Amino acid sequence: MKQKNKSGAKQSQASKNPASKLPSKFPDPLLHYINRYDTIILFIVLYIAYNTVTGVGLISGDVAPATLLPIGLLTNHNLYLDFATSFISNPDYSYAFTFVQGHYVSIFPIVTPVLVTPVYAISYALTNLFNTPFGDKDFYILAKSAAAFIAAIAGVLVYLSGKELFSKRIAILTTFIFAFATSTWSISSLSLWQHGTVELLLIALIYLIIKNEKNESWIYIVLLGILSGLFVFNRPPDSLLLLPILFYIVWYQRTKILYYLTGGVLGGFPFLYYNYSIFGNVFGGYAENLSLFAVNAGFVGHYLGLLISPNVGLFIYCPVLLLSVVGFYVIWTARDSPIRTLMIVAGLAVLLEILLYSFFIPWASSAEFCYGPRFLTGLVPILCLYTGYFFEEWFGTGKARHQGLKKWIVIAVVGGLIISSICIQFIGAFYYIFSGNSNQTMNDERAWNVTDSMIVRSYTVGSQEVPGVFVYTLPPLPPLIEYYFSGRSTGG
Repeated sequence: MKQKNKSGAKQSQASKNPASKLPSKFPDPLLHYINRYDTIILFIVLYIAYNTVTGVGLISGDVAPATLLPIGLLTNHNLYLDFATSFISNPDYSYAFTFVQGHYVSIFPIVTPVLVTPVYAISYALTNLFNTPFGDKDFYILAKSAAAFIAAIAGVLVYLSGKELFSKRIAILTTFIFAFATSTWSISSLSLWQHGTVELLLIALIYLIIKNEKNESWIYIVLLGILSGLFVFNRPPDSLLLLPILFYIVWYQRTKILYYLTGGVLGGFPFLYYNYSIFGNVFGGYAENLSLFAVNAGFVGHYLGLLISPNVGLFIYCPVLLLSVVGFYVIWTARDSPIRTLMIVAGLAVLLEILLYSFFIPWASSAEFCYGPRFLTGLVPILCLYTGYFFEEWFGTGKARHQGLKKWIVIAVVGGLIISSICIQFIGAFYYIFSGNSNQTMNDERAWNVTDSMIVRSYTVGSQEVPGVFVYTLPPLPPLIEYYFSGRSTGG
């Protein structure tokens, strides 16, 4: 594979290879502005797409505190959830709140709600200005908009990383797959799951390393530390995904370790302090989940289940990610470089992360109150970059070696995987919330039940209940727009 420099990144094709740009049928001025503002355009497209919905969706107990906490920060200027009485008293949500030191707080990490508070703040300021109250439905709309914001930014970073590693066309294809052929669409963009933030932080870490390899700077290392600190306290079990970052720092940037550690303290200490001051331990209320991990012989079946079981499996809901296996082989055989090493170590981290969740007793709950492999959604940025390496090998710089019937067979298979993945994710994004209570629970038996498919049920039941398609009219301002134009909360 052609290398740009020691980073292993390829030369950007945006300016040096006209074939990487949009077709010449576009007027030159328009083409110029599209290429110049491609990241902004991409963000807007993804943000609008993610905010196109079929109605007000579900708020699982797992995301209820994250949905509400930004409101508490803005209105009460603290991290207490005492105001959320309707949620605390609801048995479907009450488990997510705990009473500590005279106040109700979230048992889940608070990194995600803290990070999205600025998104809420715009709506909060305007609704105060126009004196429009919040209802439960508005909480969901704000959370949905914030989740869409996170997912859209992650998509932009996948694109920016892809442009450094591949040709521009391959970067666009890789980003499209990340955005619409994986659980980024059906899980991360729908609610304030921790996994959406894992995706964002992980691809941001990878992108910073790519940038540092192009032009080394201590600022990048400090930023890597800050994001790593946030990563650990956002979702502790996913900290294994930091292995390639730590390896990169120790192996290639050991003289800047102090910068990295300083950043880690800056990013993680506020949340460490919160956990200790409220709960008296490092991981706060989330520490109780440690008791749900157990090493036993069942982990083999769980490991396979997380990948291929009909109702939980990653490759069932995102079959296009099978290409990541081939993409990893492409990296393995590439010329040595820090980026190649980073991506190889990332593969080890992926395998260990799946192994960790195979020790989680309720492993099948990965698909509970959501559509598909939630626990493994954080892995998606790495796997999508692997698919990018596959595409670059077969349809990019390596295409001269792959011609004739063999190439057309590959095109047919790849096309089928992409189309099937998009269709599966479309069902989850638009129909799952209407598919009934039986589709919101999961156990070991149902995880392997071929005759009771969550995908099929979501489509057959959910498609009959959809009231219409709505685009939240200027997220993140839905409460203002809804009340101002209709006098009631409509969701569109």
